Amino acid sequence: MEERKTVKVVAAIIRRGDKIFATQRGYGEFKDGWEFPGGKVEVGETPQEALAREIREELSADIIVGDLLTTVEYDYPKFHLSMDCFWAELAERSEMTLLEHEAAKWLGMDELDTVNWLPADIEVVKAIQDEKKRLSQDNTQNYYNEKSNEFFESTVSADVSSLYDHFLKYIPEGGHILDFGCGSGRDTKAFMNLGYDVEAIDGSPELSKLASEYTGINVKCRDFFDLNETAKYDAIWACASIIHVHSEKLPLLLSKMRDAVCEKGIIYASFKKGEFEGERNGRYFVDMTAERFRNVLGNVDGLSIVEEWYSEDVREDRDNSWYDVILRKG
Repeated sequence: MEERKTVKVVAAIIRRGDKIFATQRGYGEFKDGWEFPGGKVEVGETPQEALAREIREELSADIIVGDLLTTVEYDYPKFHLSMDCFWAELAERSEMTLLEHEAAKWLGMDELDTVNWLPADIEVVKAIQDEKKRLSQDNTQNYYNEKSNEFFESTVSADVSSLYDHFLKYIPEGGHILDFGCGSGRDTKAFMNLGYDVEAIDGSPELSKLASEYTGINVKCRDFFDLNETAKYDAIWACASIIHVHSEKLPLLLSKMRDAVCEKGIIYASFKKGEFEGERNGRYFVDMTAERFRNVLGNVDGLSIVEEWYSEDVREDRDNSWYDVILRKG
């Protein structure tokens, strides 16, 4: 079998605010397909030099080439494409004019899937979306670190004892509970005072410190996806904690939580009620309804719903509705 020729190219992901520039090819085999502008790297050029030149030739514009986002390796029928993709911005007072493409659009992040991308450029779109998710997770953790004292004070005294009534009836006396994303440590302390054996983790270093001081136990700072225990707990309590996990990752996390509880073990989780997913007030949220959660749970084996209900926020200054669910393993 003849080895495909490798074609080395570069592409610019040009940003303006929260929008990204896309062009529609006006010539050749892939005419009418959408792509990120760029072209071939010539002998003696760095990828960044090639990209600046290509944008001048295609769009009559100067750009500031930023960091490399990804390198796409893609096999077309007649050649192998190796494409370095860089973030970029227009240079000051520079305007773009289409010299080779038949059309162009500025696309918002929620519009990236609305055009017919060329096959290799589909991989770039995925990398952009993954990077946005990573940044939103970073923003969420930064929010809790920077506002840890404010968050602690606003939640530590909230009376959620009605939720305990739903949860604790399934757990043996003195049972082993993991408070999964404990925040202020309010629920950890309540369960300890009721005689349960409690461990607690949180993703925020600052909140973990405050919760440790409040509860008197060592609250570990851990990423949720580092949960690798097997049949260790009688129950996991995830009160308003996994609401910051992307919906596509929830099945994996729920599977880890399932593995961490014993047979017939219980998992409680709560989400803000709704269909929204994205960044809101500096944090990433995935909201849930009963129907939406059942769709997520359809991708997880070995968990069944034993109770679900909607509740209202107990804090007087909040007007939130919540979806609450209790799951059983096995």
